[in-house]
Parts: sequence; structure tokens; C-alpha cells
Amino acid sequence: METIVWVLSKVLWMLVNPSNGLLILLLVGTILLFTDRGKWGRRLITFVSSVILILAVFQLDRVLLLPLENRFTIPEPLPRAVDGIIVLGGGEDARITHARGQVALLDAAERLTSFVELSRLYPEAKLVFAGGAGALNEQRFKGADAARKLFEQLGLDSGRVQFESNSRNTLENAQNAFALVTPQKEESWILITSAWHMPRAVGVFRNIGWPVIPYPVDFSTSGEIQYGLDFYGLSAVPAFTWVLREWVGIAAYWLMGNTSELFPGPV
Repeated sequence: METIVWVLSKVLWMLVNPSNGLLILLLVGTILLFTDRGKWGRRLITFVSSVILILAVFQLDRVLLLPLENRFTIPEPLPRAVDGIIVLGGGEDARITHARGQVALLDAAERLTSFVELSRLYPEAKLVFAGGAGALNEQRFKGADAARKLFEQLGLDSGRVQFESNSRNTLENAQNAFALVTPQKEESWILITSAWHMPRAVGVFRNIGWPVIPYPVDFSTSGEIQYGLDFYGLSAVPAFTWVLREWVGIAAYWLMGNTSELFPGPV
């Protein structure tokens, strides 16, 4: 059942996300221009153009991103000692790493570099990397393989890290990592993931009975909206699509009972 839900979520989002949806509407509108329904074609094209202009001017992606990134702050001061540190995959490009034989990193690379930094700060802590493959058609390329290569390059003994490589989403990250290390109730664990992803991740971990210390990284905003003369053009559409996907994920996880609350926050 979990696999069916995972596949359906991927396919459905592929069809309805703003980037693809606007492109489909633009294509339909263009086709209608050459038929006796040209008036509807003009309306569709005007609608798509208006949406893109609004996204480019008003930075709606930032408006949606701020509540996510501001929900949790970096813990200060850090605990004097922790039992373990877990990082969620997403900062590595496993397919290109495999193809080129050289580590390829994504925008969320701070997840991995912060993990290495904290591993040195807490030399006795257990270390866990949780991340398999999230793409429908590229399950053979595992994030854990790319992460292992990077850790070795950065001087972290990969033998010290327990790698979970079968998870496909945040829920499975938490469930599989829990089964791997069986954390005890009295243990303290730091969770590293992107700031915009932390609310959903914390909710999932709490829901399975694994309270964690959030350590957000990979910030994309300064913490406040700053309007200026910037004009993001077409790049505003994928940016809005990306952050909207996270909000949809939060709502979906809550509806399916996979998170402790609708919008998890500090306790």
C-alpha cells in the first residue's frame, strides 16, 4: 500500500504542479488560437501570462517559504553531548555521481557538510545517513552511495556512519532509520535537514516516537521579505512550484496521519 501511495503521489504531482500545469494551459491555449475557439485560446494565454507575472513580481515563493524556514531556529547553545546525529538525504545527486565517478551536490549540500561538522563536534555520537532514491525511474541510484563518497573525501570515517539507503520519502527516512538504530527514549538525537523541510520532518519523527533536536540548514531566505527591483521572470515558476510542493506534502502527511500535527513547531 505504501508503494502505491508513493507512486500515485509522484504521478499526481507531476500532472498538477504549477510548472507543468501552466505549460499545459499555454499549449492548449496556443492550439485553440488556430481553431474556431480562438477567444478561449487568448483567454488561456492571458491567464498563464498573468500568473507568471504575479509570481515574478510579488515573490510568492518567498512568502510561502518564510514560515517554513522560520519555524525552527538553530539550537543555541548546542547540547554539551548527544547520543546521535541523523541527516536526511537530498544534498547529493546520486545519478550524476554514479555516471561521472565524482561527487555531485545539489542546493541542499549544507545537510551533508553540517553533518560532517557536527560529527567532529560530537566524536562519540552515533551517526546515521537516511536517504535512498526518491525518483520513480532511478531507484538504482542511491543517495547513500554518493554521501559515503563525500564523507570519505571530507575526512569522515564512513565506517562510523550507518547508512539507510532504501527510503524513498521523508516518512520512510524516519521509519527505516528508527528500525536501523532503535533509539531509546532517554537518548538525545540531532536531526539535520533543510530549514524549509524541517517542520514536516520533525512531525514525522515525533509521530513515530522519536523526539529529535532540530538543526535546520540550507536556508534560502534571510528571515524576512525584502522587496526591491528584482524581477525573477520565468524562474519564479519553478521556485513557487518547489515551495508549494512542501506545503502540499505537509498537508498530505497530516491527512494520512503521518505527522504529529498539521504544522509542527518547537515544543
